[in-house]
Formats: sequence, C-alpha cells, structure tokens
Amino acid sequence: MSIMTLATIFAAGFIVMTPVGPVSSICIRRALIFGPRAGIAAGAGDAIAVAVYASIGTAGGAFLPRFLAPFTMFWHLAISLVLLVVAILMWRSRPILPKIAVQRRAHLAGGFGAALALALANPADIVLFGALFAGLGIAIRTPLEHGIFFFMFFAGGIVYWIALALFLNRWRDGLTTARLVWLNRTCSGFMIVGAGTSLFSLVRVGS
Repeated sequence: MSIMTLATIFAAGFIVMTPVGPVSSICIRRALIFGPRAGIAAGAGDAIAVAVYASIGTAGGAFLPRFLAPFTMFWHLAISLVLLVVAILMWRSRPILPKIAVQRRAHLAGGFGAALALALANPADIVLFGALFAGLGIAIRTPLEHGIFFFMFFAGGIVYWIALALFLNRWRDGLTTARLVWLNRTCSGFMIVGAGTSLFSLVRVGS
C-alpha cells in the first residue's frame, strides 16, 4: 500500500467518527462524566466495530447483510427496543458530578462494551463502506493488507476519540447538576431518534 492509500484509510476512519448519533452520544457523555479514559474506552469500542465492518465491506463482504436479511424485522425491533430502554434509563438517571464519578474498571469496560455492541448492531454499514472504498479505488487482496487496513482505519477512529475526550476534559469542571440533566436528556434524545430511524427503516423495507 502507498502512503497516500494509508493516509486515505486513516482519514476515513477519523471522519466516520464525527457524526453525532446514539453511539457517539454515549462516548461523549462518558467522557464528560467519568473523564478522558472512560470516553476513550467507549470510543475504542465504537472504532473497533466500525473498523470491523469497514474491513468486511472492503473485502467484498456484502454477503453478511444478505445473510441477515431474513432477520431484518427482528433485528430492527431489537435495536429499537434496546435504544428506547437505554434512553429511558439515561433520562431517569441521577446526575453524577464529575468530581464524584470514579473511573473504575467496571466503568471503562461497561462503556467499551456498550459502544461496541451498539455500533455492531448495524451490519448494513458493510455495504456503505464497500461502496465508499470502491469509489476511492482502494482494493484489499491479501491477509496482510486486511490487517493494515483494519489498523489504519481503527487508528483514525481512536485518534478522533482521544482528541475529543481530551478536549471535553476542559469542560468537566464547569458541569453542574442542571447541565448534567440536560446532557442526559440530550443523549436520550439521540437514542430515541436512533430507535425511530431503525423502525422507519423497517417500515420502508416492509413497504
């Protein structure tokens, strides 16, 4: 692979992390409440999941969405239910001031697992990544290239989350209980929007 190709993969991994959605809202919330390490741990879960799907898509793995097609209704209902449950729990959660919140291993592992699971819940991304990198003229052929692609894509994603978590750390001291309530409810809103989008996709597929 050329330096330009590696740079393109790294940039793609960085850029796809930027849209704010259910997964990124979890990462941002954890970074603000529990600190940079918690935000980076959750971001790593997101970055790994997206890198896995990008690698599969680039390798021509469009078979996976087709394999899961018969389970589309169950898949979307399950995703919507999970997002709604998380939204309700987050909406009703008691605000924890950053100075009180402790970065325990359970917090780090829980954030990583939650972000990883939610990000893996959308295998349709495989097709999008396949089309994206095909348009960029990037083809992966050997196992070594697969490994390099995954590493560079993940590196771009985790660099984004490290930079964002460190940036958000500057705002932690200014957080109050009222602002944390607003943060929880904003994140809940993203979850509800995500659940609605999943149900809308189900209706569109059914029609």
